[in-house]
Amino acid sequence: MKKNIDIDYIKSELKKIQKYFLAQKFKKVIEKTTNLMKKDANQVPFYNYIGLSYRQLGQNQNAESIFKKGLEIFPNSLTIICNLGALYRVMSRFEEAEHFLKKGLEIKEDDFNTLCNYGNLKRDINQNKEAIKYYKKAYKINKYNETLLINLAGAYQIDAEFEISKNILKEIHVNFPKNTKADFMYSSIHNYQENDDHRNEMINKLNLDLQDQDIVYLNFAIGKSYSDVKKYQESSSYFIKANKSQFNLFTDYKFEDELNKFNIIKSRFKNFEFKDLCPNKKPNLIFIVGLPRSGTTLTHQIISSHSEVYGAGELPIIANIFNNKINDNLFLNKVFKDNEYYNNSFIQEFAEKVEKIFNQFDSKIILDKLPLNFMWIGFIKLLFPQAKIIHCKRNLRDVALSIYRNYFDGGHLPWSYNEENLVKFIKEYENLMNFWNNKLPNQIYNCEYENLVNNKLDETKRIISFCNLDWQDSCIDHTKNDTGIKTVSISQARKPIYKSSIKLSDNYLDYLNFLKKI
Repeated sequence: MKKNIDIDYIKSELKKIQKYFLAQKFKKVIEKTTNLMKKDANQVPFYNYIGLSYRQLGQNQNAESIFKKGLEIFPNSLTIICNLGALYRVMSRFEEAEHFLKKGLEIKEDDFNTLCNYGNLKRDINQNKEAIKYYKKAYKINKYNETLLINLAGAYQIDAEFEISKNILKEIHVNFPKNTKADFMYSSIHNYQENDDHRNEMINKLNLDLQDQDIVYLNFAIGKSYSDVKKYQESSSYFIKANKSQFNLFTDYKFEDELNKFNIIKSRFKNFEFKDLCPNKKPNLIFIVGLPRSGTTLTHQIISSHSEVYGAGELPIIANIFNNKINDNLFLNKVFKDNEYYNNSFIQEFAEKVEKIFNQFDSKIILDKLPLNFMWIGFIKLLFPQAKIIHCKRNLRDVALSIYRNYFDGGHLPWSYNEENLVKFIKEYENLMNFWNNKLPNQIYNCEYENLVNNKLDETKRIISFCNLDWQDSCIDHTKNDTGIKTVSISQARKPIYKSSIKLSDNYLDYLNFLKKI
């Protein structure tokens, strides 16, 4: 006979688990909740907390497994259905995401969380106006949800509706004065003046009792405000604080894991020759790669201005696959034979699986601009030999500065918040790109940002030609491209090409010593 569990005990433990979750102690959440489930597995919150924690740790397959297990027991649990839909969204399995989110709305058409997640999905698949529609429906249910207001403001930024976004952010400022993400988002679209009230408000806000993440947002935003008025010393001091605070949040991060990826990639492809590769069914893929802040968004806006190209933005499809596979020797041994020849049948089978994900986008030519896909160029060429690779290059000091000055949504790229790691990563990137260019001569177009800025027409024509596209005049005016921009370049990419960022790093050399090492 099953032992009855004290409900009060369960409630008490769930409160503890919630505290661990809010404190981002996700491994602790999994450990504690798993132990509780041994006593009583019939609690919906258990599956949600474990699944959400796995998701936060980037262990999406484990998250999927626990959510599915929960659905077997609770097939109509709206929270599990919604969370599974949200998970499939971040995994770029958009059709499955929509299936579950639709199912959630069938159960309850005015469910706040499902509407918000449906909005997130629509935003991710570049149906931004639809995203705003779902966010507005959720807004009618709850006007005082901080996350919703942040997402709604962000959606208007994607559509370049900056004044509407500012008004929403001001609403957050009034109702939630400790919400520093709103300050950060406002700073990204605001051009600061010498004596700016918002800068002073943010500086004063640093004296409040804030969470560590809130302090990060404020320091990045204040740093940007001083940069706008060319006070580079003050700007640097806040960027240093921001990066140190953010890096300290990555308690389990080891830079050695990054180095390990680079070493495995180079060792596996060292003796490999790209020849006799079988054409894939979907040859029309274009990948824009490079370091973040190297001109990838600008290049994306230029190419996606072509009528035959669907600008998908930053798709995590390739990165999600190979970040999980790079340490899997069983997988790698199936791909390579003696690190020299490739296993054609396995590659073709695997390529078909990946193609299905890209086929969710009903378009002739798909453009993916996730910068760090530079790591996976070899694998991309194995899967899709006809894919076009455009590598965005930029003065490395300028890139390093731009990375250091920016917070990447979701707290990704932990190496970018530590000066030593940032320098090392850039050097590894440079080395790997030299490796790929030698391995794949004439198969990678190296687009120099400075050349694009100074000779836009000629460079754009070369890019379009490399992509085997017919010339269209629309490509020369990227500002008319209404493709949604979801990166930190959200405001810059809407402007005509400007040259003010070239050699900007020279102004910071006396204050950010790590730049001298690049």
